[in-house]
Amino acid sequence: MTNSKSNFRIMMAVAACLIIAVNQSCKKSSDDQAEVESTNSSSKNVAKTNSVMYLAANSNSAGFQSLVNQSVDGDIIILRTGSHYVTTPISLPIGKNGITIRGESGAVIRKAPNSFAAAAIEIRGNRNIIDLVELDGGNLPEAGIIIYGQRNTISNSKIHNCGTSAAKGAGILIHNTGSPVCAFNVVRGCSVYYNYMVGISQNGHSDGTIRDNRIYENGAEGLTIDLLSHNNLTENNTINDNNTANRGVGGIGIDQANGNRIINNTIRDTRFKSGLTFQNNIGGCDGTIVTGNHFYNNAMYGILQRQTQYQNTNTTISPNTYGGNVLGTTFIQN
Repeated sequence: MTNSKSNFRIMMAVAACLIIAVNQSCKKSSDDQAEVESTNSSSKNVAKTNSVMYLAANSNSAGFQSLVNQSVDGDIIILRTGSHYVTTPISLPIGKNGITIRGESGAVIRKAPNSFAAAAIEIRGNRNIIDLVELDGGNLPEAGIIIYGQRNTISNSKIHNCGTSAAKGAGILIHNTGSPVCAFNVVRGCSVYYNYMVGISQNGHSDGTIRDNRIYENGAEGLTIDLLSHNNLTENNTINDNNTANRGVGGIGIDQANGNRIINNTIRDTRFKSGLTFQNNIGGCDGTIVTGNHFYNNAMYGILQRQTQYQNTNTTISPNTYGGNVLGTTFIQN
């Protein structure tokens, strides 16, 4: 009987030890699993490191386009000091978003002789940035930069000598083709000059901003706001000595565009025409605000409203300052 009790106690002790061992093993397995999940979770939350890629001087279109093709949202392409020759358009197509192309001091994109008759840069994607770049169109066909997409920015850059009589080009053309809708683009802190036609041309571009630019000595208008370009802000620009070849309607031309604000600009020394012209060949303009601007020494009026075909409605033109405009401050041509 004593032996039976002793054996029973031994069996119970062994069972207890086995239970403790199993529990410890399960806890360790659970802890190990938690560590793995924590590591995986940490790995998943690591932010993507964006790439900075460099394009050496004396590059060509193929090398430039190759870097663009490799880039993903957030990447930066740095153009090294020197010339970068473009013979076919550098394309940021639909889906190529959030790319920055930035120039070092002295980096120049040059349209090369025998270039394809198209813009040097075409942007159909969204949220792309062209910054600190000089673009020399070489007096060759078509625009310097064409923007079709949304929320793109051209900043702190120089765009000049774009276009010919055979293929009239603007420095920057912001153009709606319907897909995608062209809207919310920004041109800021740029110098746009010596282009065959318009400095900055907007065609069907809405809700954009043209601010803090110098736009001068272009063959037609310095700036256009045309053909359903609605609700744009034009602010704090100096727009001078444009329409050099009498190809445009004024320093600024506006036609069939609603809700635009033209604020705190200096428009002066426009050749042959007025500082600001509501051309209204295609349609009238509604809700335009023109205020805080300075109109000096323009060849005709400070502001001309041509309403021979279509009327302006709900227009605010005051207060502005005028001086030296050959035919007077403002005029409505009915």
